[in-house]
Amino acid sequence: MTIRAYDSNYLSKASRALGAMLHDAVYQFGMDGGTFLDLFIQSGVAEAFESGSPKYIAGKSGLELYLEVMERTTGRGVQAQAEESYERSDAYWVGWMLAHYQWYSGHSFRSILDTVPYDELAGLYGTLHEADIQKAYEVMDTHFSQSMCALKAARKRAGLTQEELSERSGVSLSALRAYERRGKDLSRAQAETVLRLANALKCEIPDILD
Repeated sequence: MTIRAYDSNYLSKASRALGAMLHDAVYQFGMDGGTFLDLFIQSGVAEAFESGSPKYIAGKSGLELYLEVMERTTGRGVQAQAEESYERSDAYWVGWMLAHYQWYSGHSFRSILDTVPYDELAGLYGTLHEADIQKAYEVMDTHFSQSMCALKAARKRAGLTQEELSERSGVSLSALRAYERRGKDLSRAQAETVLRLANALKCEIPDILD
């Protein structure tokens, strides 16, 4: 059973704030959604949501979250005013749904986005934005069940994050993410790369090859 970081009473506020945050990033400030979500994770704000920090799940608007992410990751403040209203965009829905699925599943935002990147999530908007949230949960669960490659499963068993495995193995984080998403075929990688990963995970080479 998933142990959730905060009570469901906070979920509506948290999901609206993340939706507004991502909408502002994409449509008010012209950022690529995937790029901004990477900054969201790097900033530590994502972790604050994952741990159920009241300051973040119930205390900040979407614009305030956007501004904090940018200040933490760039070291520069951004001058901005909140829009009074806007249409519920695809970016809003992605942020809203991410908050719901993270709460429901217990997966980290990084794990979710490693499995289903922003562009793919935005592509689900047309078919899911008017459906019950349970349908989105089912779709996301299917992605997770289908995407657990051998390398990712071995990393999970070892209790390592992608960043930790990258550091221990010397394999770049971008390459590691590509292998776990099956964007690159690990079985075709240099033997030294595969060996480094297996050694870092303390397992045999066949344990990380699909």
